[in-house]
This record gives sequence, structure tokens and C-alpha cells, in this order.
Amino acid sequence: MEPIEEFNKASVLLEKAEYNQAAELLFKLRKQNPAMAPLCDYQLAAVANAQGDPMMAYKLYYNAFTRMPNLTSVLYAEKASSKNYIFTGKRNEQERTSCPLCGNTDTTPKWCYPLPEAIGYNSFFNPIRLWMYCAPCHHVFARHFPEKLFIYNDSPRSPQPSFFSYYSDVLGRVSQYASGMKLFEVGIGACECLLAAREIGFDAIGIDVIDKHVRMARDYGLNAETADFVEYETGDRFDVIIMGDVLEHVSDPVLAMNKAAELMKEDGALWVSTPNFDSAFSIVSGHKDGMKRQQYHVNYFSRDSFYSLLNKCGLMPVDYTISERYNGSMEVIAVKNR
Repeated sequence: MEPIEEFNKASVLLEKAEYNQAAELLFKLRKQNPAMAPLCDYQLAAVANAQGDPMMAYKLYYNAFTRMPNLTSVLYAEKASSKNYIFTGKRNEQERTSCPLCGNTDTTPKWCYPLPEAIGYNSFFNPIRLWMYCAPCHHVFARHFPEKLFIYNDSPRSPQPSFFSYYSDVLGRVSQYASGMKLFEVGIGACECLLAAREIGFDAIGIDVIDKHVRMARDYGLNAETADFVEYETGDRFDVIIMGDVLEHVSDPVLAMNKAAELMKEDGALWVSTPNFDSAFSIVSGHKDGMKRQQYHVNYFSRDSFYSLLNKCGLMPVDYTISERYNGSMEVIAVKNR
């Protein structure tokens, strides 16, 4: 059998989760054909991660990219967005050595995945992401990530009309726990929530760190500002605060949630959507869950860790829903713990 045929056979075994057989073939091929060692190391890294050794996976992935910088041109499909990626060496990234929720330093490696496998990989990020686990919090966080997370050069997507009814339902649910109609959205994205809120009758304002989103919102006549949430200053207080798919991007979620509590009226309500790594979807998807290869995400909550965060910031969950918009995400409504 030709080396490439043996490699493809091992890849099929890996896809079928027959890890021991795949590893046996890859080790044999690596020894007999040194030129294929980087390709074998890449697949052996996936085996190591699947078998519970993410640190070995981390080492093997970087071995593969170091020895073969254009690895993706060989391994990835023709239409893959990272097909032409070239590894030029590790970029300096900040390292997190303790849990961002409780400060625990006794954390353990949980997963290791190559980020170029995801759609839209930005080479500003290192290609390998190691995820750490805090047992006391039941929380997962990125070990390394750039100091500036929001590197966004693409054009913003257009609003999706199908999302208006979704946000109408969201706003209807959260309104049951708030006494007024003054709304603040953190991370406006393509403006679907702000547009729906205005139609329903909310007095709505939103912020985003990405200026293109804000300019689009203003083109629709919406009230929006370019700002970092934790640095945002206003004398206003709000009946409803919307944080859709924001917290997973925030390096200091405690600071962000305290800010939300500060801006919320005493009888107001907070709605948060964020991935739940302990969700039914994520458990069933296993290593195929695309969330684990998301470059812009640095925190992954479980229901337990998110509720713990809310409690730490003087907030109390009153509603939990499995997201209809994003697979594996939870939607939680919280009020001030009165």
C-alpha cells in the first residue's frame, strides 16, 4: 500500500473514532516515511486530544506546523478558507494561568484544537488553542489568546429577516421581568435585535467594539455607539440589557457582568446568550463541535459556572432556554437579587 493510501486509511479510522488503530498506522507510517512525519503528527495530535491528553496534542500540532508550515495546503479541502495558510512561527499571546471566575490556579488542560480548521480563520491568532478546565467552577477558558481579540477586517453581514421574529420572542420573554421599555444592547452585530426592539416600541441604544456594525446601525436610524462595554460610561440605567453572544469573547467576565448589573435598574432584567460547553448539543457533538475551534472565544460557560458568575455579581437567574439560533448555546434571563 502506498504511503498516502495508508495515511488516508488512518484518517478514516480517526474519523470513525477508532483511535488505537489510527495511531498504530500513523506511528508506523511516520517511522517508515520521515517526509510524512508532519502529516502524521497532525493526526496523532487529534488522537491524543480525543484520548484525553491535550498537552501531547498541543506539542504534536506545533511539531507538525513547525516542520511543515504549509500543512493546511495538503490536509485541508480545496474550498477550505485556510487552504493557503502558512505558519510563520508562534505569535506572542497573553497567557492565562488562573480561572477568570474564581482565580483558581489548579486548573487542568481539557481540549486542544487547531483553529485553522474553522471557517474564517484569521492568521493573527496562533493556529493551536489549548483550553483549560477549572473543576471548582466547572468552567473552561483559553490558555493563550491575543491581547486584542477583535481583529475584524471583513464587511459586516447584512441583517437576517428571519431573526426579527426570534428577537421578538426574546424581547417578549425578558419584558415579563422588567417594568419599563428602556433597552441597552451590548454587541449589536447585524442590528437584528435593535431593529426588532424599535419596532416593538423599546427606547433602544446599543454599543459594539466593531465600528462597521455601528455605522450600519446608524444607517438604519438606530442609536448606537462604538465602545468597549467595560469602559463604557453613561448616567442612564436600563430596564432591559441584552448581551447576545458577548461573554464568550470577554477576557474578564466578572468585570463585564458587574458592569451589566451596574447599568441595570433595580427592577430591570438581563438577557444573555452564550455557548454552554456542557449542553446536550455539545455533549452529542463531541470533538466535532465547531465551538471548540472558535478563535474569538476565550471563555466557555456551563450552566453551573454561569449561574455562579451571576450570583457573584448580585444577579439571580429566573429563566433558562436552549437557544433556537445557535446550536449548543444557552439563553438565560437574570434579575437583581433583591
